[in-house]
Amino acid sequence: MDQLLQQIVAGLESGSSYALIGLAIVVIMKSTDVPNFAMAEMGLVAAFMAWFLSGDPALGGVGWPFWLAIVLALGFAAVFGAVTHYLVIGPLTGLSPRPFAVVWGLVILITSIPFLNDEGLPTFLDWFPVTSGGFYLIVSIPLAIIAAILNYLLVYKLVIVLRDVDHFPLLLATIALNFILGSVIENAWGSTPKRFDAPWSGETFDLGSTRIGWDQVITIAVGIAIAIGMALFFWSKWGVRMRAIAEDGSTARLLGINARRVSLTAWAIGTFVAGAAMILNTSSTVLELGSAEGLILKGFIAAVLGGFTSLGGTFAGGLLIGVGEALAGGQISTSLQPTIALLVVVVVLLVAPGGFSRTAQTREV
Repeated sequence: MDQLLQQIVAGLESGSSYALIGLAIVVIMKSTDVPNFAMAEMGLVAAFMAWFLSGDPALGGVGWPFWLAIVLALGFAAVFGAVTHYLVIGPLTGLSPRPFAVVWGLVILITSIPFLNDEGLPTFLDWFPVTSGGFYLIVSIPLAIIAAILNYLLVYKLVIVLRDVDHFPLLLATIALNFILGSVIENAWGSTPKRFDAPWSGETFDLGSTRIGWDQVITIAVGIAIAIGMALFFWSKWGVRMRAIAEDGSTARLLGINARRVSLTAWAIGTFVAGAAMILNTSSTVLELGSAEGLILKGFIAAVLGGFTSLGGTFAGGLLIGVGEALAGGQISTSLQPTIALLVVVVVLLVAPGGFSRTAQTREV
């Protein structure tokens, strides 16, 4: 019995992480009506940021207090989500590509000045009749400005604003973002696994004759608190606006709803939740580049169980998957764990095609 209770608690812990990723996917579905395949990877960036801010300076961290690092990392996650929508998703949902073009031009300007000063022209322009080596700064700056302007014009003209939102480019954009963020994480923090210990890591208490970890309790409690908070949020005015944008964006705009602001808020909230999920998960296991790979699949399965609409159904689905994996691994064989999530979704959808949602809705992906 003690072993069974430990397995259930462990399943609830991992299920809370699955559920939070699923909730992050659902909140973005409710605003832009597109599945975000980069959701866990975006949360992983926030987790690495928390590790960097709270880590030992001798190991490459800043050494700030843990709670300050967590607050700043989650704030960064919200801003990161909003900026991602502003620069990448916005132009694909009928908004202007100008912000992305401006940022791209600034990136070219900032990176070109030191490159031209140190190296000169890129290797594919070696045929150009100039002296070898870098340019003087007085020459590098005008050349960098010209390159930035040309890149701005190129991006602004090539990025086509879609009048009728097509979900396929949005889907491809999130898949591309997933790979880009993986590369950014590897280059910024390396591929070596890291310990990201929270103040409660390794601390336990006895429940009867069963030993429970505080990290398990905190992960489950935070997951429940975030789920309740999001449910309350979607009863608010902003939550209603998000649902309206997802269901019929054109009509919602005619009613005076600012689609850009609502969608940007949804991406900020979704990335915040994903960041919390990845911080909780990696603080009880290990922080590494592959931490997001398993969570994104389980998060999507949880979202499927919630019909991509129900927050409560999504959270319950994540917990069900986690407990099912833990019990299968502990009572039968660990080799069954990877198949439990798919088995759960098949059984649930055979019994209730809409999952744990009250109503089934058709989604275009």
